[in-house]
Amino acid sequence: MASEAFNDSKSLTNEPPSYTTTSTSALADSIQCRKSSIFSSLRRKQKQEQKWKTVLTCICDIVSAPDFTPSSVVPIVNTCAAALTAAEFSSLLQTPNIEGHMALYWAIVNDRREAVAALSGFIAEFSSVCFTDLRLACMSTNDQALFAQLNLGKVNSEEKLLKRSLGWSDAVEVHAGDGLGEHQFVALLRIRKFQRRLHITHDVGVEFVAGGRIWLLQFYMPNDGMWHMGFSLSEPSLPVRANVTIVIEAHKGTPGCAAPPEGMSFQDIRSLPCMLVPASMMNIYEGRGTDKESVSKRNSWRMSDWLMDDETKYVDCDGTLHVRMEIVTLEG
Repeated sequence: MASEAFNDSKSLTNEPPSYTTTSTSALADSIQCRKSSIFSSLRRKQKQEQKWKTVLTCICDIVSAPDFTPSSVVPIVNTCAAALTAAEFSSLLQTPNIEGHMALYWAIVNDRREAVAALSGFIAEFSSVCFTDLRLACMSTNDQALFAQLNLGKVNSEEKLLKRSLGWSDAVEVHAGDGLGEHQFVALLRIRKFQRRLHITHDVGVEFVAGGRIWLLQFYMPNDGMWHMGFSLSEPSLPVRANVTIVIEAHKGTPGCAAPPEGMSFQDIRSLPCMLVPASMMNIYEGRGTDKESVSKRNSWRMSDWLMDDETKYVDCDGTLHVRMEIVTLEG
């Protein structure tokens, strides 16, 4: 059989495939451009970080430096605020970047009122972390006035809406010393629009700072369908035993009676009050097997229907409930 001659023109190795190539100079230009972009981005980031550090250093000096000059606070804070966007400055102030706490915490602890006023003005609404830190600061310094000024009392969502729409706030005065015992204090509460709020929310509470703790007086309706008044500790307070006397003042006397109107008084009649414990800490005591009768997250009293009586003598002509609380904390 005749063999076929090899045809070199049919070889698969004639010509390599054609590819579109990039010139060396164009590739180098592309790499250089990318490097330049990266370096520019890094420089911007470093510049921003340096700006944050500079601002934070100035704020730290305002809230903690020993050579504090009150008159210099506002100009310095305004300059710091102008160096960042509004969102950035608010974020910086609400970050625990000074020894684990926020700048406002140290302003409160170090009694820098000018700094508190200037810095808080740049925060539209406290974050939950900031809110908790400021509550701790006011509790640590026993500062009820600032606690109220910064609106650090916890309220439910319905109460918050009512406060915004009606434009009111409760008032609390705390008195200590001046003839009172070392562990004794008196709180005078003025609960505005009391019945209206109770009608709507079924839960009206007022927090206040006294004796290095945050206390809560609450009027509420639990599952039993009855009105109750409760007295408890709020976070981050430490547990304590306390003798508490609560007096709800009267404003209208009995018709035809010359005697002044008499209020209602409530008191724990036990010889040794139970240990009041914030709700978040109850599981610790329960885990220890502590007698349930010796600890409580709230002292409470059942109330009658006068709370909703339109003619009740226990609210004034403006609908305000006046409450006097005498508290004596006990050691051990």
